[in-house]
Amino acid sequence: MMISTTQKAARGASDVLGFFYGLWAFSALGRSSWEYLFKQQVKTYVPAHLSTFVGLLYIFIIIGLRQRSPRWWWATLALLAVELFGVLIVGTIDVLWRPFPYATVWSNYGIGYFFMPLLLPFVGLWWMLRKDTRAAYGVSLGVKR
Repeated sequence: MMISTTQKAARGASDVLGFFYGLWAFSALGRSSWEYLFKQQVKTYVPAHLSTFVGLLYIFIIIGLRQRSPRWWWATLALLAVELFGVLIVGTIDVLWRPFPYATVWSNYGIGYFFMPLLLPFVGLWWMLRKDTRAAYGVSLGVKR
């Protein structure tokens, strides 16, 4: 089976996004593991739970970036939206209120991760909504030109 140049380009962009999501998944799960193991005297583990959730979310986004079907396109789009809203909500709460005894992956909009948790969902959503990407996933939004 021959792969078109468009499909190769779409796969390449997907691979780059997948690499960064893999890097941040590893970081988020590493952070939460460290917090579970070594932050024994804290009143709440909400930051560790949040970091675990983020790491797992990133893993599912990676899977969605690799699977090419309409169902996975919609699932990945929803996961990216969850990530975007999560980082905006947690980041804003953390800036205004500081409710957590220690930082999460999304604290201060991901400042501890060079703001990548804030930037990646925008890039991911942009990439998923591109016409070529939708075509690679077999998705038509009913827009005819």
